[in-house]
Amino acid sequence: MKIKSIAAICKKNKNIAIFERYSDDGDILTQYIGDGSAVYPVVGLPQLDKESLLTIFDVPEKDRDNYFVKTLGVPAGISFEDTDETERHVEREGISIIYSGRTLKPIRTTRGLVFIESRYLSPVADVLDVLELYERRTAEGTPYIVAKAGFLLQAVIMPYDVINQQFVESLQDLTRECEFSLSEKERREREARDRFTFTEPEQCSLNVDPDTGEVVEESEVADNA
Repeated sequence: MKIKSIAAICKKNKNIAIFERYSDDGDILTQYIGDGSAVYPVVGLPQLDKESLLTIFDVPEKDRDNYFVKTLGVPAGISFEDTDETERHVEREGISIIYSGRTLKPIRTTRGLVFIESRYLSPVADVLDVLELYERRTAEGTPYIVAKAGFLLQAVIMPYDVINQQFVESLQDLTRECEFSLSEKERREREARDRFTFTEPEQCSLNVDPDTGEVVEESEVADNA
């Protein structure tokens, strides 16, 4: 877990959430920090409050009043556990798109396509080779994404609400342009193959006497004929 990457995410909007999961006795079991749209478990650090967190984030004293830090319990309907009965493994798509200044990664869920911001994976870049993404669902059936390394939760990421009519039409326009470009590329490749076939010289071969295995001059072949 890269704490500096988490700090960069939280510093962008100067909005920080500390979520706390409690035991039945009211003791803090685990803390999670993030900007509210993505949160990460705190591992290997003492219990955090506003001042200690801003210190870890290297926020100067003179700027701290500009930050909004809130401490909350784990939100209802969102599982911060390592496992959840609703979770289902999802594949990371091989493409990302930049839209309205955000780099978005598409993920196929049981409720259709969702997008997460790629920057929310930067804090877990140190375990990217073993990182897997899972879909989980709220009580209402709304999907959200969790990242896990092995059996351990690394991040909870809420989808970015980007899908609307304008977004869909933009992707459709892009698809049409890609199809046209592919068609033109295939046409050029066919024409290049046709030109090569038309200009390719005939393959020359030697006349060999089947009895002696010697190369026979063309004049000798004509005389024997």
